[in-house]
Amino acid sequence: MSLIRGALLAGKFLNQHELNKVPANDQRNRLIFELATRTKENGAQLQGMDDATLAGVGALFVFTREAKSRSDQELKTMTADDLRNTLIVGVGAQTGFPGPDLQGMKNIDLVLLALGKQTPNSLTPGTYLGGVLMAGGFATYAQMLKMSVDEQRNTLIFQLATHSKEDGGKLQGLNDHDLAGAGALFVLLRGAKIRTDTELKTMTVDDQRNVVIVEIGGQTGLGSKLQGLRNMDLVRIALGEDPAVLFKPLPGPLQPLPREPYVFNISSFEMKTQKSDGDHSDSDWLSIVVTILDPITKNQRLLPLKTIQIGGSIKTGNIMNGTFASDPIDAKDSDVVMVTLVLTNLGSSRAEDQFKQAVKVGDKVVGVVGPIAGAVIGFIFGAPQEGLKIGQEIAKGVDTAIGVLSDIFDFAGIHIGPPNCNGIVLQDTIVYQPNELLNARNKPASKEYTGTQDNERCGAAPVTKINFSIV
Repeated sequence: MSLIRGALLAGKFLNQHELNKVPANDQRNRLIFELATRTKENGAQLQGMDDATLAGVGALFVFTREAKSRSDQELKTMTADDLRNTLIVGVGAQTGFPGPDLQGMKNIDLVLLALGKQTPNSLTPGTYLGGVLMAGGFATYAQMLKMSVDEQRNTLIFQLATHSKEDGGKLQGLNDHDLAGAGALFVLLRGAKIRTDTELKTMTVDDQRNVVIVEIGGQTGLGSKLQGLRNMDLVRIALGEDPAVLFKPLPGPLQPLPREPYVFNISSFEMKTQKSDGDHSDSDWLSIVVTILDPITKNQRLLPLKTIQIGGSIKTGNIMNGTFASDPIDAKDSDVVMVTLVLTNLGSSRAEDQFKQAVKVGDKVVGVVGPIAGAVIGFIFGAPQEGLKIGQEIAKGVDTAIGVLSDIFDFAGIHIGPPNCNGIVLQDTIVYQPNELLNARNKPASKEYTGTQDNERCGAAPVTKINFSIV
């Protein structure tokens, strides 16, 4: 990923959905075209820059224009060096940081300082409140420089309470970083044309966060890993930040013990026939429920539900590659481990509703698996055919449980406009008898499923192949 994407997005040269269709090299060429057209910078010199340097120049231009520090006419007379020197003067006045030190910084770092990043070696935490106000068009750079932090807070709270459904009192209770993150979500959704002003007025911060997670999931394939990120970090990824820097490993003392736990991992989904009709795409969510059964004590444990979006715009023929994995399975070799998988298309639902609905489906699955597993705990050990039977029993229970979710699915096929093609793409319970997890480790396997099609307007039944292993 590259911050070239962020420059195009923040500069309003392309919106989120347009950028998702543009290859990285075409994004680069588009930014070069915009800068060469709108500034005095030489196009050949821009072509010679690496991606990071080019993105930095783009950030200089977009900041200067959006902050209303220079008019479009004035910008056409300025080179990249002119833009840089102008910003250095402004950041020096804003932060009090020495000019020679600012001269040694990269362009992108100068822009981040102007947006509110913590000054190097400062004990005062940075805040992006002012940057969000500028990016949202709520204040110019000159106006922001005259505002105290409290004035920036109150201005942003007023704007968010006015332009969204969020409660002003709840916004007041947020710290500066979380308030700026909430503002960044709003500015991204509006500026990137993901939602209209009318739609944003009906949405809380949580609604906006869920939409951004769905959008970035489609952009990056990171799925449920995004749920652990703060709002500002989600926006950073949307703007092209490398996600790897935001997922830091645990410190040494918290690392796993020498013997690694097992993980059930699906390396890819091959979508041979999609669930939705041909004119629409699938948005598929995977629920993973792992049950561990102890044959000695007869105890059972369910690991926490894992909910993963595997893709937000899936068509027939697509192959969804990634790491679609369970949480670590801390089972003994003598245990029986059951992995229940349910893949659900929620593409007919609003993006901001999909995660909540996927969790609702997963909760129904959890409610089915535990009782059925508990009822047969004394019968399946050491008998593979009995393991197959329990998987079939769980599948029946899942069908029954999910069949009552009429607020998500339209099984009767009664739906005005495009058909509601929400529903189960595949489901299965894979049972590992004692010592089978150990023997299956790092051995690839695959299974193919033909699902059901409950709405005849949606076309053929979905056909999906999964490639998986124990790692």
